[in-house]
Parts: sequence; structure tokens; C-alpha cells
Amino acid sequence: MNPKEELKQLFADRKPIDVAIEINGYTGFRTTLIDELTEQEAMKLLSIHVPKEKSVEEENNALKHELLRNGWISKILKIAEETGIKEKGRFEKFNGWMYVSSKFKKHLNAHSIEELQEVHRQLHAVKTNNARSANRPMTKAWWDKAEKNVKLN
Repeated sequence: MNPKEELKQLFADRKPIDVAIEINGYTGFRTTLIDELTEQEAMKLLSIHVPKEKSVEEENNALKHELLRNGWISKILKIAEETGIKEKGRFEKFNGWMYVSSKFKKHLNAHSIEELQEVHRQLHAVKTNNARSANRPMTKAWWDKAEKNVKLN
């Protein structure tokens, strides 16, 4: 079946003015009629309204990928809170660090799993460097460690 015919069937139950407004906005104010759409525009508009169904395996893989990403993100946030890069409940300081000092210079949700692993490795290095410098007196890490110890007493 022709994509334009499929669009007509899809929009059959909607008001003509609503269809015209949507097509007008989609085509950049070029047309309001389904018949005047190019084949490529009709295919794209059809794919927006009738998304391709995923198989069970594809859906399962997408969920696994999302769980892995969320796991890495939670590990990164935990280490960032431990090192003082992120404050609990606040992301401003952490986002600033991600844009300025992280390896990939972008916000946390824009990273792939491989990039998240690299950021995790980087934060582990920051944590070990802070622990090492906490042994030298009068450094920032030494003061932070002392403040934590005072709060414990």
C-alpha cells in the first residue's frame, strides 16, 4: 500500500484541520495536504505515527543495555559523592566537573557504556589520588579527611 494511502487511513478519524496543521508543521509550512507530500516525507511521517514493532529479543537487549548503563551511572555517582565531586541531592557541581574535568567533556546521560567505564576508571583514580594526598599535611585532601574524622568523634 502506498504510504500516502496509509496516512489517509491513519488520519481518517481525525478532524481535517488537525491533520492539516500537523502536515503543515511537519513540512515546514510547505503544504497542508497529504497528496502533496513527497514519498520521503510520507514515509517519515508514517514512521513517526506507526513505529516499527520491536521483537522480544530486541526489547530484551534494549532493557539489558539500559540496566547496564544505569548500573554504571549509579557507580559513578557513588564514587563522585565519596570524593566530594558531587553533593547529595545536587548536580550543579558534578555537572560542572563533567564538562570541565572528565575525559569526554559531556553530561553523564550522553555517555555510552564504554565511555561510562572510562569515567568510572577516572573517578577511581581521583579517589586513590585523594587518599594518597591525604597523607601529606596541609593539602585539601588532608583537611577534608580531618573534617570527616572530627565529625566522627
